Amino acid sequence: MNNKNQTSEYNDSSDENLVEDLKESLKDTVDETKSILDTLEETVQTTINDQSISDETKKIADSISNNIKNILTEESKKMVDTIEHTNDINNLEEE
Repeated sequence: MNNKNQTSEYNDSSDENLVEDLKESLKDTVDETKSILDTLEETVQTTINDQSISDETKKIADSISNNIKNILTEESKKMVDTIEHTNDINNLEEE
């Protein structure tokens, strides 16, 4: 019985670490993507004299950034929910 509790605690801790690693990785990905898009905007603004192209590039980059952020947020929530659901099932099975 004690061994089951230790295993359960280890799995919970391991899952929490996995979730935190996932969150950190997703945050890093979003930050890196934002940096790339910001650099793209800056490059277009400094090299292309047509303001309409610069404005359109900014709109597209912002749209891409927002879409990536939304997708990653939704998918990370699904992953966290799945992990939590799996933990709940494992806890019920152990009882």
